[in-house]
Amino acid sequence: MNFEPTEDQTLLRAAISRLVKAECPPQKVRGWDKEGVFPEHVYAAMADAGFVSMVVPAEYGGLGSPMSDCIILYEEVARPAVDFATRIALQGWGAMILADFAGDELKQDVLPRVAKGELKLSFSLTEPNSGSDAASLTTSASRSGGDWLLRGQKLFSSGAHAPDNRIIVAVRTGTGKSRHEGISLFLVPNDLPGLHIQRLDVIGRRILGLTEIFFDDVRVPSRYLIGEEGRGWEYIGRHLERERITLAANYIGSAGSALDDAVAYAKERRQFGKPIGQFQAIAHRLADMATELEVGRWMTAMAAWRYDNGLPCRKEASMAKLYVSEMLQRVTAAGMQVLGGHAYTTDHDMQRYWRDARNATVGGGTSEIQRQLIARELGL
Repeated sequence: MNFEPTEDQTLLRAAISRLVKAECPPQKVRGWDKEGVFPEHVYAAMADAGFVSMVVPAEYGGLGSPMSDCIILYEEVARPAVDFATRIALQGWGAMILADFAGDELKQDVLPRVAKGELKLSFSLTEPNSGSDAASLTTSASRSGGDWLLRGQKLFSSGAHAPDNRIIVAVRTGTGKSRHEGISLFLVPNDLPGLHIQRLDVIGRRILGLTEIFFDDVRVPSRYLIGEEGRGWEYIGRHLERERITLAANYIGSAGSALDDAVAYAKERRQFGKPIGQFQAIAHRLADMATELEVGRWMTAMAAWRYDNGLPCRKEASMAKLYVSEMLQRVTAAGMQVLGGHAYTTDHDMQRYWRDARNATVGGGTSEIQRQLIARELGL
């Protein structure tokens, strides 16, 4: 294996970096975070540049880029704020579920428009009483003529309120020998009658936003059932490795910005007659931050390489997600200490990296769940 970037990957990283720096200057990002607003023009610019199409299979109008290229995309787009990468990541995971399991009519209707940036995708699984035990969900769907009626509540759904969004919703349509049976997936336009979405007041991830969704007899045409009734849990599980690798790449981008800001501050801030970066305590802290970041980058690259080559990567994907999410919390906390009192003000971005990082060990599978999955792969 060779993890040296190809010429195309080097050019790709440079192109993404240029667009992100042009569209997401620090002052604007701070404003979007304060106001809790996602700048749709930034997403449109990314779509126009072809970055969204990278995560959509080629047979449906996308580029179908390998994961080794996509992790470059996610890392660079996460640089100003992890929420920008999360928006594209939702398209990638949703597009793969639709491409693999949805009917031809639904795929042809939705995926080309996702690739162009005309439609967005989000995912709703968690409920007030089902988090890590996701299969205990109670939101239900029942037949009504040729349609389905959805009833229930979802929680912590990233970006579900976005304009032109379609929500992939996991609901219970029946029962079986285990709670994993009888779960189905529907693609639900977020503007249907009876569907109510409200943003949650959260301390981080404020740009894209987390939402609560209420389904009050929402009538969904049967063509929006993804695949076969009752096989939703199987469909969700098929692409969890991709989700975990993606999340790791997102967090690497945010950790990289935290490190860059801490190093720049350590070079500029002077105390006792010299830059604080020349004090061993600060220099060693920065060295540890850089080392942890590099470990996370290689773990993610290894998992992506195995994914692209069709090799088992369940353990490696969980390891990458576990390590990088916890690394992000350590790196941002260390960055807060380097900046001292200045880190506690909104004039600097470190506090936002730190706030956003708090979600990393919970969303997309908690650290505890990742450790359990890794232990299972070890035969325990």
